[in-house]
Amino acid sequence: MFSRKRLFFTKSIDKGYKNDPIESVKAMVSLIQQFVGIRNMFGDENSSFSILSLLKMLLFGGSFVYVGSLSQLIYLVRVFPDKIETFKALNCISATCVPLSKYVFMWSVRTRLRTIFVMSKQGLSAIESDTTGYSKMIRTLKTARSASWFVIINQSVTHVIYLLIPFLFTIFGNIRYLPTTPGETYGLTPKYETPYYEITFMLTCFATIFSAVNQTGYIVLFINLLAHELGHFYVITDALNGIFEKKDANRDLVYIDRKLKFCAKHYQYLLKLHSEIKNLYKIIFGAHFLMMTIVLVTTLQTMNSWDIRNTVLTAVTGIMPLFIYCFGGELLITAGMDMSTAIYQCGWEKMGVKQAKVVSVILCLSQRPLCLTAANVFVMNRETFGGIAQVVYKIYAVFN
Repeated sequence: MFSRKRLFFTKSIDKGYKNDPIESVKAMVSLIQQFVGIRNMFGDENSSFSILSLLKMLLFGGSFVYVGSLSQLIYLVRVFPDKIETFKALNCISATCVPLSKYVFMWSVRTRLRTIFVMSKQGLSAIESDTTGYSKMIRTLKTARSASWFVIINQSVTHVIYLLIPFLFTIFGNIRYLPTTPGETYGLTPKYETPYYEITFMLTCFATIFSAVNQTGYIVLFINLLAHELGHFYVITDALNGIFEKKDANRDLVYIDRKLKFCAKHYQYLLKLHSEIKNLYKIIFGAHFLMMTIVLVTTLQTMNSWDIRNTVLTAVTGIMPLFIYCFGGELLITAGMDMSTAIYQCGWEKMGVKQAKVVSVILCLSQRPLCLTAANVFVMNRETFGGIAQVVYKIYAVFN
């Protein structure tokens, strides 16, 4: 039955993609977030409340807060100032704050997401469907969709393994294992004895599902919003390259004039879309930079004294989002630079005064590269990723 439902949802998303790639993204993200009680992600329905959503939120979210943040805060108070155990508790608290912040983010952005996706539809409809730029836009959205499925599979497999390994160790080993955080789970001591072990294991499973779903939905949304920005850059660049191809003999002045006007208007639209997306993420990016820096620092501190499973999982939790943010930001900056190069090479020196003025307007607007930032402080690019790695190592060296 479950496989039939999954196949039905997959076919529905595929069909929606062929007809409307924007609605397909909304359907995918909404389907993921419904597992943890978030309905009406994009403000498309009149009501977002249901008893089932409330129960999902209490079951999955409540388990996550109880097993993760609450229990670890109590454990931190008990073990402080023991250096290693304190770092373990801080590691888990920071790692659990990341999914919680994403959950709050996904709950609170429906109005802004509705605005962004309305703008995305307007931008897509403004592109002529018979142009190579439109084809590049569709290919970019297809690539984002493939990356989204990769993220879904990756998160599913990673978290299933995280739950499966201690389960197998418990069955075939001589002692019980838990896929959980250090110390005792608050109120369930001793947690390795029956029935506390079974209760703790089930709560940990619900908490892990909560973490996996939030990570997945958040990353899928980010990938697709980034793809829309990149696609519009590629459309403008393709139009400018088309002008370059006609810069010599047999210049079609009407064609060039029409393409230049399209580039100017579409870039102004892109500036507005980017501003909405940048403002959407700047606060959550800033919070994640702080949390994930703490995760990486505490992971290095506990590397030689903690279970390798927890060390690897928390390290990946810290590195993967940072890498995605910085890699996505680097792609955006590169796309902007490619567009600027196309502006310089479009043959403006052989155009009339009116057309040259249009080119100069686009050129002036492109002098400030579009980029994603963390709290308007850190620019999301590869230099920032390398800088964070250096800072983490320096902090680790200080404590050792």
